Amino acid sequence: MLYQLREAFQEQKNIEIMYVDQDNKVTQRFIRILELNEKTVKAYCYHKKSLRMFKIENILSGRIVSPYKKVRGA
Repeated sequence: MLYQLREAFQEQKNIEIMYVDQDNKVTQRFIRILELNEKTVKAYCYHKKSLRMFKIENILSGRIVSPYKKVRGA
């Protein structure tokens, strides 16, 4: 999991995460990582449209997502 977070941060790519929130609900979030340390991730959350802090221990999975690119003529 930490590998995907580091890769997304270093390559400045968005990442989709599955996250356990403070109410123990699993949520899906699309984020852009702004800061990454050993325990937390500071990121812009596209779902909440604001800056958020995520505990790394609460991130269940992560997948780097490519930005949408419009194909000419499509």
